[in-house]
Amino acid sequence: RLNSSHLVISYAVFCLKKNRPISIIAFSFLVYTFFLMIRRPPRSTLFPYTTLFRSVVHAHDLHHFTPEPALVLTGLRARLGFSLHHSFHETWPDVLADDPVYRSWDGNYAVSQFVQRGCAQRIGFEPTLFPLAVDTNVFHSTRLALSSTATAVLLHPARLLPWKGVHFTIKMLALLREKGIRPHLILTDTQRIADWDQELDVYRDEIHRMVGSLELTNQVEFVRASFAEMPKLYDRADIVLYPTVADEPFGLVPLEAMSCRRPIVASRCGGIAETVVDGVTGFTVDAGDVDG
Repeated sequence: RLNSSHLVISYAVFCLKKNRPISIIAFSFLVYTFFLMIRRPPRSTLFPYTTLFRSVVHAHDLHHFTPEPALVLTGLRARLGFSLHHSFHETWPDVLADDPVYRSWDGNYAVSQFVQRGCAQRIGFEPTLFPLAVDTNVFHSTRLALSSTATAVLLHPARLLPWKGVHFTIKMLALLREKGIRPHLILTDTQRIADWDQELDVYRDEIHRMVGSLELTNQVEFVRASFAEMPKLYDRADIVLYPTVADEPFGLVPLEAMSCRRPIVASRCGGIAETVVDGVTGFTVDAGDVDG
């Protein structure tokens, strides 16, 4: 496996040669987004102190944020001959518009038809469709949904950010109570997330106040769950909710719910409609529709 320090060193050398400042964002993404799969024994030496392997490199979203990681990988690919593949998980503006080096790589993939169309419209490039998937050996259930007379459990497994629609889930819970239905709601309260606009703390406080003001405290449970703990949460749930209010590029939650044999109720946003077919693989509502 290629050590992340190798990429960092390569990036630093690239910036020094080009007389460019080292971007903290790019530095972080170099460490965070690349993984390598070893295919053959050692082939060449990049630096006197670094031995690399012929490998397959997979990079995420290197068409935006900052161009340096994509440029560094292009240079390493030319020198070392590894296979380089790129996946589009978003359709944000293309910072490599003047030099979209990823287009010459060995593969470019869009995680959904929604993202594929967005790439074609925004950057004039249509990647190969390659939808995401979940490990069904990991996401599985030990019981049937709604199989007991106990209080039904709803699960909204999403980051506490406004576009994930948690406030609509709380409003829906209040409406159900007015109709005499009092399910238990689990909200995932992940602490370490990509929070570009610094919304997490403010929105979390807003949700807690909303739960209190609507007197739903006894029905709502906030759970700090790691990815490894998510299958157990799905197993506790009877119904999974995913009321995203902004266009979701793909959405893994519906697939995780289906893999765990849990009914999914989701909003018709972005790529969600590609996996949640109303009345067939789940149930869909318009974004923000708490009565649907």
